[in-house]
Amino acid sequence: MNDVIVQDHSELEVSEADALHLPDIQFVNYCFQTFGLNRGIYNTIDQWLYSTGYREITSRRSQTINFLKDIQQKHGKDQSSILRFGKGGLTKQLYDFIHLPKPIFMYS
Repeated sequence: MNDVIVQDHSELEVSEADALHLPDIQFVNYCFQTFGLNRGIYNTIDQWLYSTGYREITSRRSQTINFLKDIQQKHGKDQSSILRFGKGGLTKQLYDFIHLPKPIFMYS
């Protein structure tokens, strides 16, 4: 009989590119540690993106990370705070993120 040794790598630093390929629970932990995103909100984002046409897991995860970065930038959230969305706020912000044009900043 072979013994399986499971190691907990949750403390290891993971790059954003590597995070896209983590097992689901580790990706959720990455989002929690990086953005303060809990499992329930992650599931809502994941389902919404899937329903919107993001069928491939790594593209969906990439959009999830881009959305969370956008939320942090807009609301000035630091990494230690938990993300909160009001009633209906999450789906509205997801819709806006996917469907509204991104502002272009011009530097002189």
